[in-house]
Amino acid sequence: MGKDTGTLRKTMVVLTAIVLLLSVILCIHSISGHGLIGCTQGTNCNIVLGSRWSFLFGIIPVSALAAGAYLTLLACLMLSDSKQTGAQEREFLFHAILVISGAIVGCAVWFIWLQSHMIRAFCPYCMTAHILGIVISVLSVIWCIRQKTGHIILNVSIGVFIAAALAAVQFTTTPRTLAERGFINEPLRYPDPKEMPVIGNPEAKHKITLLFDWQCSHCRRTHLMLPDALSQLDDSVAVVCCPVSMSRECNPHVSPGIDRFAGSCTFMRIGLAIWRTNPDAYREYEEWFFGTDIAQGWNPPTVEQATAKAEQLIGRERLNDAMQSRWMEKYTIIVNELFGRTSRGTTSAIPRLIYNGHILIPDADTPAHLAELISEISSNVSGR
Repeated sequence: MGKDTGTLRKTMVVLTAIVLLLSVILCIHSISGHGLIGCTQGTNCNIVLGSRWSFLFGIIPVSALAAGAYLTLLACLMLSDSKQTGAQEREFLFHAILVISGAIVGCAVWFIWLQSHMIRAFCPYCMTAHILGIVISVLSVIWCIRQKTGHIILNVSIGVFIAAALAAVQFTTTPRTLAERGFINEPLRYPDPKEMPVIGNPEAKHKITLLFDWQCSHCRRTHLMLPDALSQLDDSVAVVCCPVSMSRECNPHVSPGIDRFAGSCTFMRIGLAIWRTNPDAYREYEEWFFGTDIAQGWNPPTVEQATAKAEQLIGRERLNDAMQSRWMEKYTIIVNELFGRTSRGTTSAIPRLIYNGHILIPDADTPAHLAELISEISSNVSGR
């Protein structure tokens, strides 16, 4: 083996080891839910890794499949340079490397497309793995060409076909809408709809309560789709927007552990203070906070930025008065109680739609799909 070829193989080994480690870390994150550096609530990383597309059949993390592929590739690269490996075995290893490389490129293209068109967010960890995977695959082909390996195009094509098959399986088995459901057969106390922001017809017969946290990326996605979703339904359905803090700082019903929603108590009070003081200013604040394009990347403003924006809209004194009002304290008690009493196992997440005891955690790709879920919860209740 020539010096240049040996250097190329060592480069591939190092890069493959890096992506393998990254894939293992992502797999652990998917299984355990432990946070990653820079992958906090609201970030694009959190959106991608928390999406339905990060699993196969809703069970197997795709990062686990990636880890398996890179582990196999690394083993092939190591064995191909072993003195104990015969000529026929080495040729087989070269073919395997080409097939895996084709699969890596095909999967990278697929998952980049998913992030761009379905999830509409890009995870820096995932993109790093995809880009390095493509680089490794190109180097593998160059290396195999220098080894005078036969059937290069055929082997790479087999790998691409495997990736296409994986993409087809995932696309056909991943639902466009998904919802976790629950029901509580007890009277619930809700915030007064007349005192809260409403999306849709304020006089609607069916007023569905939406619990959301300002820092929650899935809440933001649902929030931006709601106007279009409700426009596809009749005027008998509206959504009452009730912010709730997912931080134990002011919500004792949140599970103890790492506070991924630090500061959300303040965000909840800031938004409500603006609404109570000037509803028109609230709409401007809401648009500033969430943006208007669901496809754009998003990082929640800091508490300092949100406070400065609120002071600009309604003034510092009015903001402080509203945040410290008796109404605010009463609302916090009611919404925390509602959150706690409707949290049952899988139905402890947000955003959360609640209507007459029916609980639904919506996850939809489009406003039309979200409209289906909203119609489901309202029709189920009205048909009781």
